Amino acid sequence: MFCPVCRSINTGKVGSNVYYCADCLLEFTDKNGQMEIFYIDAEGASFALRDKNIALKLVETIRSGSQLFPEKIEELIKG
Repeated sequence: MFCPVCRSINTGKVGSNVYYCADCLLEFTDKNGQMEIFYIDAEGASFALRDKNIALKLVETIRSGSQLFPEKIEELIKG
């Protein structure tokens, strides 16, 4: 399966219909034809991302080496 955010094939199944992308560090699932995307932080907290554009912003932040504190994640999620 390819990643719906970065289009990488470097993905793996981590649960029942739950996948993880090693390139953009996001989890995603397909629920009734609707793709749901999640960021899982180092503490194990899950943040649901509203859409692909927000997920792409988060991926850019991760790749730039910026630290992701809960406040920063919420800022990215809320836009």
